Amino acid sequence: SAMRTIRRKFGNACFCTTSESKAKHRRGRWMVRVGDKSTGANVTNFRRWTPSEDDSASTTNLPPAQKRKFDEFTGLEINSIKAHGVIFEDKQKDLNHLVQNFTAPALAAALRDREETLHICAILLGENRMTELRKVLRPFHTEKISERRLKRRKMFLDEGFKSKHIFMIRKYLHRMPRQLPRYAEKRASVMLPLCNAQGVASVLFQYRSATVRSHKSQVCFPGGIVDNRKDANIVETCLREMNEEMGIDGVKDVCGVLRCDWGTIAKLVGVSVTPVVGWMGDIEDYDFSNMNPDEVQAAFTVPVEDLLQKENWIVEEVDGVPSLEFAGGPHRIWGLTAFLLYRFLQDVLKRYRVYFVNEIEKLLPEDAPKLLRLESLDSREALDGGKCYGEDD
Repeated sequence: SAMRTIRRKFGNACFCTTSESKAKHRRGRWMVRVGDKSTGANVTNFRRWTPSEDDSASTTNLPPAQKRKFDEFTGLEINSIKAHGVIFEDKQKDLNHLVQNFTAPALAAALRDREETLHICAILLGENRMTELRKVLRPFHTEKISERRLKRRKMFLDEGFKSKHIFMIRKYLHRMPRQLPRYAEKRASVMLPLCNAQGVASVLFQYRSATVRSHKSQVCFPGGIVDNRKDANIVETCLREMNEEMGIDGVKDVCGVLRCDWGTIAKLVGVSVTPVVGWMGDIEDYDFSNMNPDEVQAAFTVPVEDLLQKENWIVEEVDGVPSLEFAGGPHRIWGLTAFLLYRFLQDVLKRYRVYFVNEIEKLLPEDAPKLLRLESLDSREALDGGKCYGEDD
């Protein structure tokens, strides 16, 4: 494999040490409390939080192996024929994605194109024109399919969020299927803030004070009830609330609305809540010294890599309503905040293969040949053992 080749050429001297790996893992766990001075470079000297030791999470067991089945047309064992599907290899996942993300006319046009391709292939086969047949079928070859999917479905966050990653996130937010909102007497909006904390891709949360009127001492996203006298739209609502609660005047970019199941949200909180995804940039650029102590006790970030780890989540269902809890942060995250966070990770971020370590590039010494280093940039996600999240994790 590529890993063994690199080890053979350059030895083990180029591997990161355990202490270096742990030091990098601690980056991004940033916290500031009410009363802390948080301007400019002082932010980098703040405390780092550690996960609560009394929290626990469960893991999901793998499904049992399937029994042997044979294709009725070819007689070959089905498991020996690796079908790639349209977008995903898993059939049910593929069908659900097509139904939820594409209109009926688009699916009908695609079906028509595939039928015409099959008719052309049948004619070429009947006339024994194998050269032309191979040319028509080349785009459907296993290697070509894998190449296309790897090329368009990769997100490297080893250096934090970049502008291209925000564009990729915005693209999927706009592609999400529209939901029919339910009528509610009260409407609210919250901001899901993406940021870089010490160069690590992270999400910003706030820990509410013990004196606030509702949701005392709970983790939540900044936001609140729509004020029709002040807010022209739901985006203005969450930006206004973010300023009132955390003293932050706006974000760098509003990526879009995270479309969720409104019925589930209504069961969780009884209010029609619209989540908006925002991009803040570097958390060090913001001044948190003006946080409202009557509403917020602390603000903290959690690295996206921690949020994507399954062992940090407890996923259950109670009376048909999802019960989610994230136990990998300084405070327990549950309720609506956990639901919105989980939906963002599953429906948007994990549409890509997300990597946090450039496997090959980290292994190569600085004096490695330039050609080898350039090749590593294109093949790093295909390495055996390369850790990634999303799609097939």
